Amino acid sequence: MAERQRTGRWRTGQENKKRVIAAAREHFRRGYEQATVRNIAADAGVDVAMVYYFFGNKEGLFTASVLDVPEHPLHQLPLLLDDGTAHIGDRLVRAFLERWDAGDTFEPLLTVWQSAAIQPLARKLLHDTLAGPVAERISAEFGVEDAVLRVELVTVHLMGLAFARYQLRIEPIASTSVDDLVAWIGPTVQRYLTGEVRGTLEPTDGVMHI
Repeated sequence: MAERQRTGRWRTGQENKKRVIAAAREHFRRGYEQATVRNIAADAGVDVAMVYYFFGNKEGLFTASVLDVPEHPLHQLPLLLDDGTAHIGDRLVRAFLERWDAGDTFEPLLTVWQSAAIQPLARKLLHDTLAGPVAERISAEFGVEDAVLRVELVTVHLMGLAFARYQLRIEPIASTSVDDLVAWIGPTVQRYLTGEVRGTLEPTDGVMHI
């Protein structure tokens, strides 16, 4: 009986945590400064103390609810690197598309970008929790310079693809097969991560030469 009660409390706790995260995303979408832990707790139907127990503070809640989004391409990259570096561009594009095609919701990732667009703290946390650590690993494993720029190029490329395919449903991108998109985009993502830059843009007499 005691074991069943502990299991029930754990399940209830997880359900409460999910409600808090869902409520927090709605509040943070409207702005970080305006969001309060008290109002988020009220919308989730839990005590304020429970929010602090789960997440520590407002910044911890923001990180868990807005930045800890598995659909973000940089969340996928470290897991794929654990399986080796071969064909990482193709594998990242495929994993990204297959996850979305399986029906994962676009809403949490959209919240990330909306929050980062208007909140300096959101941009800083996004870099500190995702781009920075991933860039360090890319630099170490591939021996490349400009690793932060490289992972940000991957991010904006795949996010643009996601908006076109899943949000705007632009044709023919929306109906193109995963295999074909991997064939088109995988080599570009590979170049972002591992390739050499052909040259630098140098200002001359009004003309830029590569």
